[in-house]
Amino acid sequence: MIAESGQIRAEGIFVSCFQGTTRIWEFHPDDVTSVSVYREDGKMHEVIATLNRDFDVSEATSGFSELNARLGRELNAQLEVEPDDDLSRSGVVLWPSHLAGSPLWQFYIIGKDGLATYVSPDTTNASRNLCRAICREMARLAKPRLPEEFPKTLIDRAFTYHGDIGWSKDDAVLAAEWLHERGAAIVDVELWLVGNGVPQPHIKTLTGLAAYHYWTTTRPSETWEAFASRTLNEVSSFIRRFEWPDNAVASGEKDVRFCLSWVWKEWLEENEFRFPNPP
Repeated sequence: MIAESGQIRAEGIFVSCFQGTTRIWEFHPDDVTSVSVYREDGKMHEVIATLNRDFDVSEATSGFSELNARLGRELNAQLEVEPDDDLSRSGVVLWPSHLAGSPLWQFYIIGKDGLATYVSPDTTNASRNLCRAICREMARLAKPRLPEEFPKTLIDRAFTYHGDIGWSKDDAVLAAEWLHERGAAIVDVELWLVGNGVPQPHIKTLTGLAAYHYWTTTRPSETWEAFASRTLNEVSSFIRRFEWPDNAVASGEKDVRFCLSWVWKEWLEENEFRFPNPP
């Protein structure tokens, strides 16, 4: 919900937004998981994500400055954005620090197979959602969901965070191969840089933030077997060929992890989509 005409009251135990005498939403500062900003239609918006939902607040909303002052104190963070900063429609995360500078929104188009094709913000008919890293912060109580009999050694060596799992380069390839052998297809890989117990979804370089992300969708006339084999090959190559950037502002290759996402054939064929039969 976008707040523009309401009145934000930030002085109580809860931060609340009222329309007249009716309270339309509230949250406790302890439940805040991220704060981001973006610009749209000439207005700056602030998106406050909490454990339960997110709140989109326009800078024109009464009480906006008081809201930021309260959050700044509670989070011990600087949440101000200069008026002339070039904020794109993708937005930018201000807090927490390990996500700072990352995009707020991801834009995508869902295909008939149910998989997302990620596109630029200006793409016609694109949908918009909070980026995965922000959603992950909102899922503090989530637990990893792995197939039965998943190798315990891989679980023990993994880094687990809010329901997602990241592996070292070799272990990530082993996990992908194990999942493929059990009938899964890997459709997404996200690089993490783990430090201080949290995953940073990018590497800081002299030219800006560098994110490493693999994703794929099905191809026309591609059977399930061909799709699963192709994605395994592409994922293995993506992981094995990663090299620490020469212009990184600090060393940290030993802290790199790869987070995998996978699907099963029955998931993609749950609705009307069907893979062609093998020849």
